[in-house]
Amino acid sequence: MCAQGKPESFRHKPIGEIFVERGLISRAQLQEALERQRDNGLPLGRVLLAAGYLTEFDIVRALGMQSNMEPIDLDSWPIPADALDKVPGSVARLYNIIPLELKNRTLFVATCDPFNFSIFDDLRFIVNVSIRGKVAAEAAISRAIKKYYPEDAETVEQIFSQISQKMPELIDDEEIKNLSAGNLEQMAAQLPIVKLINLILVQAIQRRASDIHFEPFADDFKIRFRLDGVLYDIIAPPKSLHLAISSRIKVMSSMNIAETRLPQDGRALVRIAGRMVDLRVSTLPTIFGESVVIRVLDKAAVQLSLDEVGFNEEVKQQFRSLINRTYGIILSTGPTGCGKTTTQYAALNEINRVDSKIITVEDPVEYDLPGLIQVSVKAKINFTFPLALRHILRQDPDIIMVGEIRDTETVQMAIHASLTGHLVFSTLHTNDAASAVTRLIDMGVEPFLIASSVEAVLAQRLVRRLCGQCREAFVPLPVDVEPAGFTRDQYEAKTFYRARGCPQCDNSGYRGRVGIFELLVFEEDLRSLILDRAPSSVLRQQAIKNGMLSLQDDGRRKVAAGLTSIEELHNSLTMAVH
Repeated sequence: MCAQGKPESFRHKPIGEIFVERGLISRAQLQEALERQRDNGLPLGRVLLAAGYLTEFDIVRALGMQSNMEPIDLDSWPIPADALDKVPGSVARLYNIIPLELKNRTLFVATCDPFNFSIFDDLRFIVNVSIRGKVAAEAAISRAIKKYYPEDAETVEQIFSQISQKMPELIDDEEIKNLSAGNLEQMAAQLPIVKLINLILVQAIQRRASDIHFEPFADDFKIRFRLDGVLYDIIAPPKSLHLAISSRIKVMSSMNIAETRLPQDGRALVRIAGRMVDLRVSTLPTIFGESVVIRVLDKAAVQLSLDEVGFNEEVKQQFRSLINRTYGIILSTGPTGCGKTTTQYAALNEINRVDSKIITVEDPVEYDLPGLIQVSVKAKINFTFPLALRHILRQDPDIIMVGEIRDTETVQMAIHASLTGHLVFSTLHTNDAASAVTRLIDMGVEPFLIASSVEAVLAQRLVRRLCGQCREAFVPLPVDVEPAGFTRDQYEAKTFYRARGCPQCDNSGYRGRVGIFELLVFEEDLRSLILDRAPSSVLRQQAIKNGMLSLQDDGRRKVAAGLTSIEELHNSLTMAVH
């Protein structure tokens, strides 16, 4: 048995080393768990817990040693009413904490994430007392929240009522215009505003929203969610609340709360219902106030697996073979929001092994993947894609992902990287796979460089998936199926489904999205056509002769399988890239 050691000696050690030094697991078990962690991205403690090597409280004690916080058994801890009254249920759920006791204007709270210091900063701001942390098991905190905070009956309308009663000054537009930065911070910290934002975030996660839009207009203020690519009105707060709401979001995402004349970008990492959710925030000054958009990156809702994005089996096997090559360029094309980056992350996730070094350069980094070195470009300091690529090549990578090819210098650097033995992933904005060649030539790339460096182009779209609970079969008329390219023989022999709507899908008839794809692989006959500067239409025809399944064909297969509707397929295929 190893010596226990003083708690101070563990403060700067990785938690896996603490488990080994305390004799809880062997070195071999740690290595096994680390390998599993690379595959699934889960916290190391959770991997060891699932393997049966540790108990929940083993993890809690180790986290306490590492963070110098007291570990507690929350299930046996009595929580007084004055501590519970200090923290609303919406705040406890948002940060996944539970108040423990209130002593001399210091609130002790239990957390399972002791190194997320922003939690303590936010709580100090919200409850206006000092905050001290203790470490408890994540499952125990979830049980305590359910026990002490039954599902709030509080609605958005009730919060509006509280705001009107407790913060009447916010209803006066003239006073709002004259608020100082200090006044703005006080307003943003008011409990009703905090509860309102927390409730909106929880609803967004529950409804699988990808974006939340806060939009001020001349006479009203709208909040909308983007669900499966479509915007829906959610609530309409009083117009005078837009400054309080935008100020609260700025505080959460570390923006300059007093700057309302220039656009800003920020980021916040919050825990909602036990899940870490990454919020990317953008503000834009308009004539009626700041428009704020929050991109919600919920890792639990994103399927970073090639088995989940929507490939048919043949294309999936082709693509898997391509991404396991050691050099060349693999491009993804399509309009904004068609899932290009998600597909590339799924590919990187699959080939992310201990024997390969993967570096990404993005604007901004969208998903944090364990084992990847991820770089964010910063235009303000002239840290551009070409400059980042130039330095990345000195870092001895095996695989590189360039978020987007935007200019000649970037594409030339990507080609140079591929020709010197690196596998390069990137994206372009083109309507189909064959048009990527024309786009690269337009950017000044010589055809012989395209033919010798690019291995494949994957074009894609996203279509809404029909709700499995309420989709209904119907017999379409010829006029219904012609826009999607079905022939009479094709549609007469198939069963078609259309959207209806039910509570499971918010009465939209759709739930989730699925990709449609065309994968153009650069075989020798295509490379010869590229050298001859053949137009994209000729390249496309040859690729189809070689067996390429077009976007239209893949979409028609998904319609015939009942995954999506004719209308969705038609809308996605008419979405041109500009």
